[in-house]
Amino acid sequence: MSKKTLCTFILLFTLKVLSAQGNLTDMDYKIFRLGFSLGTNYMHLDIEHTEFEQDGMIYYARVSDVLPGFTVGLITDLRLHRHFNFRVTPSLLLGERHLYFKSCDVNTGLFEDDQKVNMFSLPIDIPVNLRYSAERYGNFKPFVQVGVGTYFDLGRDEQTDVTLKLFDYYYSVGFGCDLYFKYFKLSPELKFNFGRLNMLSPKHITDDTVATLKYTNAISKILSRVIVFSLNVE
Repeated sequence: MSKKTLCTFILLFTLKVLSAQGNLTDMDYKIFRLGFSLGTNYMHLDIEHTEFEQDGMIYYARVSDVLPGFTVGLITDLRLHRHFNFRVTPSLLLGERHLYFKSCDVNTGLFEDDQKVNMFSLPIDIPVNLRYSAERYGNFKPFVQVGVGTYFDLGRDEQTDVTLKLFDYYYSVGFGCDLYFKYFKLSPELKFNFGRLNMLSPKHITDDTVATLKYTNAISKILSRVIVFSLNVE
């Protein structure tokens, strides 16, 4: 069998599988549905620096590379229209971010590593999304969604050298697809959350903070950025 014939056969077989009918044909017409989701997340921070000189040094921070976390949540779905659904999916996220500080000597212009700050987060996420779904093709249906949400970070620790605030709200965009099986629907989904509040929690000079206040003073603004990949089961 030639490569061209083999590719044609695979293409025709794939189209046949996608166009197959019969799996959960009545699910999309239900007014209300429940489900659950499992997934992973990547928490990031956008940082703006003060470039404030402190004892002849200027401090800069960068966020660590990818640190995947864990996400689990519930799904409530309300059908508004043939193509539109209103969804509330409260979730619990577990993640961590590391800040690496470098200090720059004002006189020499030389940089050197200074401090690593671990920031553990355990936010309760309450997102509200409006989802638009395209026409179903066999057992496959793509979708896009937009929404807003709030975070309440249960893992917040005042003792860290840089502390984030308890509450944030965000805008989100996402996309994915619905895959219909015999007994359930599986929906891989990728979502991007853009925090809107300055999450930097101010610190004051005390016996406990006098040695590390320079790290908070080095930052003027912190915005939260979270990417969530989840597998939704309904």
